[in-house]
Amino acid sequence: MLLRVALVGLVLFTAGCSRSEKLNRLPVFKVRGVVTLKGAPVANADVTFVNAEANKGAFGKTNEEGEYQLTTYSSFDGAVPGKHNVSIVHTLPPASTVALPSPEDPGYQPPGIGQSTLPDAPKSNVPAKYGDPATSGLIAVVNEDDENVVDFALTE
Repeated sequence: MLLRVALVGLVLFTAGCSRSEKLNRLPVFKVRGVVTLKGAPVANADVTFVNAEANKGAFGKTNEEGEYQLTTYSSFDGAVPGKHNVSIVHTLPPASTVALPSPEDPGYQPPGIGQSTLPDAPKSNVPAKYGDPATSGLIAVVNEDDENVVDFALTE
């Protein structure tokens, strides 16, 4: 009997924690848009909104058409209302590397002798200034009254 009471208490305590955690969430509102660079859609870019006042961020990833939707707590739920500084980062996958010859091969050279041991830095289609919300110059305002459409037409 004592074990049953303890288990019921544990279940109620856990449910109460979960519910109070949800009650502390800030409200969010749908946000979607398109990212283009010189008029062309930017696919597979990471879009991040940062609301400094609320200390809350939201993120999304563009599809092949450059379209994104933001997520804060759960998939595509949106972002908190207010002013956001925005960053957009897009890195290309690294170029495939040439396989090194086998150590048994007469032309084999150990790594570091006559070649770089570090891979090339990832390349980006989007200028680096857009990758930092402090330097991007991109600002978005999320409103509480309806779905927000925020497009970014990057020019350089």
